[in-house]
Amino acid sequence: MNLYLVHNDPERTTLVSSNGVAHYQVRTLRKSMLSGSAVSTIIRPAPTMNESIVAEIEWKGWCKAPIVRSNVFDGTAQELPVNELLYKSPSAKFGALRDLCHSKRYFLGNDDKVYRWKVVKGIGSVLTCAKTRKEIARFTEDVVTEGFFRGQKKWYLQVQPSTLDVDMVVITFIIMEKKRRDEVEDPLAVRVLEHDEDPAEGGGIEG
Repeated sequence: MNLYLVHNDPERTTLVSSNGVAHYQVRTLRKSMLSGSAVSTIIRPAPTMNESIVAEIEWKGWCKAPIVRSNVFDGTAQELPVNELLYKSPSAKFGALRDLCHSKRYFLGNDDKVYRWKVVKGIGSVLTCAKTRKEIARFTEDVVTEGFFRGQKKWYLQVQPSTLDVDMVVITFIIMEKKRRDEVEDPLAVRVLEHDEDPAEGGGIEG
């Protein structure tokens, strides 16, 4: 499944499938312009507003650790520091290398398997199963050959079938991509494309 970002901004985007249906939307509300604190809410189509909320990510100001709230992790409502959800090393024996692996983050999936996000040069962010190294998802750019965005060059999240909940893929991707862009000094490296436009009517989530 390909989910195209419209716009290409992890804090304010809609993830749209190749047939033009919106599967997820990210909205961010600034709580304080001075401190930089904000709350990003990830929603999806559902009968009620409460059911539509996939996760809330609170970006703390003044260098405080952000937190994420969701019931996706184990079926119950949880609030976790982001650095506990997405950690730098799957084992204490790699502790000495943690500070050298800024482009890698691990997390425990809803299926009790460990997964790893890694930024791969020339491709983008790639999610794999840490044990089998099977690719689960990747965030990359390409010219769309079919469907709603045919002929356009788009950034998209490509998700492969697996036992990992797609909600967890989206939550961890949004966190990883937002933090990656925060750390990039070169605006071109952020790769926010000016030609990303809102999809036409017919999406599953209203803007």
